[in-house]
Amino acid sequence: MFLWLHFSNNQLLLFCVAHRPSPDDISSPFVVCGSLFTAFETSVLKSKHNDFWGYAYFDRVINPQDQNMPKVGMMFDSEYELYEYFKTYAYQIGFGIRKSSTRTNNYSATTYYSLGCARGGVYVPKTNKIWKKTSKTDCKAKISVIAYGDGRCAITRVFLEHNHALSPKKSRFQRSHKKMDSYAKRRLELNDYAGIPLNKSFHSLVVEAKGYDKLPFGETDCRSYIAKVRQLRLGLGDAEALRNYFVRMQRRSSNFFYVIDMDDEGRLRNVFWADARSRAAYDSFGDVVSFDSTYLTNKYNMPFAPFVGVNHHGQSILFGCGLLSREDTETYVWLFKSWLECMNGRAPKSIITDQCRSMQGAVAQVFPESHHRLCLWHIMKKIPEKLSGLAEYKAIKRTLKTLVYESIDTEEFEDGWCKLIENYGLQKNDWLCSLFDDRRRWVPVYVKVNFWAGMSTTQRSESMNSFFDAYVNSKTSLRQFVEQYDNALKSKIEKETKADFESLNSSYKLITGFYFERQFHESYTNAIFKLFQDELRGMLFCNSSLVKVDGARYVFHVADIVATKYGDCRKRVVYCVTYDETVCDIQCSCHLFEFRGIICRHIVKILIEKNVKEIHPRYILSRWRKDVKHGHYLVINCYEDLMSGDKAKQFDDLCSNFYEVAHIASTREKYEYLISCLNMAKEICLSYLNVESREALISKK
Repeated sequence: MFLWLHFSNNQLLLFCVAHRPSPDDISSPFVVCGSLFTAFETSVLKSKHNDFWGYAYFDRVINPQDQNMPKVGMMFDSEYELYEYFKTYAYQIGFGIRKSSTRTNNYSATTYYSLGCARGGVYVPKTNKIWKKTSKTDCKAKISVIAYGDGRCAITRVFLEHNHALSPKKSRFQRSHKKMDSYAKRRLELNDYAGIPLNKSFHSLVVEAKGYDKLPFGETDCRSYIAKVRQLRLGLGDAEALRNYFVRMQRRSSNFFYVIDMDDEGRLRNVFWADARSRAAYDSFGDVVSFDSTYLTNKYNMPFAPFVGVNHHGQSILFGCGLLSREDTETYVWLFKSWLECMNGRAPKSIITDQCRSMQGAVAQVFPESHHRLCLWHIMKKIPEKLSGLAEYKAIKRTLKTLVYESIDTEEFEDGWCKLIENYGLQKNDWLCSLFDDRRRWVPVYVKVNFWAGMSTTQRSESMNSFFDAYVNSKTSLRQFVEQYDNALKSKIEKETKADFESLNSSYKLITGFYFERQFHESYTNAIFKLFQDELRGMLFCNSSLVKVDGARYVFHVADIVATKYGDCRKRVVYCVTYDETVCDIQCSCHLFEFRGIICRHIVKILIEKNVKEIHPRYILSRWRKDVKHGHYLVINCYEDLMSGDKAKQFDDLCSNFYEVAHIASTREKYEYLISCLNMAKEICLSYLNVESREALISKK
């Protein structure tokens, strides 16, 4: 065989080689080939002449005289040391390694095995999928090792001829060279628990390492690691993990409530749960509840159905959650009864749902005494779907919205609806007919006489749903869902705590000198007091006139200038306000107080007109007060802490100290001293690694 190599500045530029196409066939003729090395991709050039073997690469040539090459007779103090040596050599050359052919002599406690190329062996498919990719080429490159009973080991045979291309620059893709350090693992775990997408977590590690080639692992390895961590954290099966999670939470807090509905074959069908804090919050804010199952359907087609209320800051607050397999009356009845049992049989005064007939039937069956209204937003969203095919669609849509949002009383709405149907010939439109039949459950002018805490639609559920958007999506598994549910609730609690602090330690300035404004200022949270001040500012557009006096009872007309739905003009609206001096009772036909629990600008106008200095306490609702100690404040957060084990705490403590030390090392002298101390500490720690742990590491490889 003939091999000619030409070097320039340690770079191989040109080669010419003669070889046999079939190395095993001695009689096969030689073939001569040549090529410019500037176009040379990672390859192996082999020659054999007088027992001399050489390997050529794109930027170096390895020969038998290289001190880094394995040689027969090399001795090592431990198998771990030998393994690390051969792995380093393989990384520099461009191939992966594997351990194989282990044999033990029981009499002498001697072990024989091989460390060879990862592409050794032949792929044998376990299925009929013969097209599956394989890296096996039956490569024979390997070293034979003998490990003695005292821990020392030696190389007894060396064969370094590969039958495939080698690529040192791509060694990091070899499985045996992939390694994820503790820092990277911890970063990935924390980010995953915080709901940060894994691709962003991996990219942050790439930026920190200053390039993909500086990381000894890839994004796929990160995904595999996080998948394993999640299994360890939540268990292997989704349903089993969910049950285990509920059991753990109930162990932490006896007031944690959950119900799991299984089918006849033992498969998960429906789930409901509520934590102790949600149950306690219901005592203060359970007068109005919004329920919506249209927000999210996970990868198991199980809709997420939250029970949502409003706290004293006007924020969404959760009263429990359900995951449903079906959306029929039977399923909703099961869910509502489970929730009612959770809340000790106390039904809400008012409940908002969407237009689902199955849901309406379940509400009537389980909450017969509750005021039930339909979601206005869901109904109005269907207008394009139901009416867009009509010739005068735009005019019909505008007229319909004007009727719904701007009608002052029921007579105005019904008269306008009849004209709409007659003018556009919509008598046979089934959808509009059904809406009119249900008008007392969704049209604002009908429902505003009851208290809804300002919730005009199920927008409160949608607000809560959007809050969960940052944590869950349609691909979220049940195991991930319960974990991210905890994170979302922790964030919600933190926002409420912050709002409590701000309401107690800061406030909006008074804009009038009236004492009743000071009453609300001292009683209400900032968010609710701001709504009242908006009514005070709106009072500037109001004019009042006395129309009737009956003893101590006065009737006023208050003219207001309000914006229309489309905001393109304003119109004058007259409201009726009645005031009884003997019992300090005042009411307005706009029903803002009944609907939201805040006195309106029209009432304020009459209070000033009648020189009322102090508002009666019944107009200051306790549910909006900032000085009330609500029961859920006393509930200790039972959500699980991330990685609360001793090892995790030790790791975090060490990292914290390392960061602190890094900031101290501001000069070169301090830096060198600290590095020497760390290296010394590292050597001491490594010395404690016993032979068993090293052997375990090798066997895993």
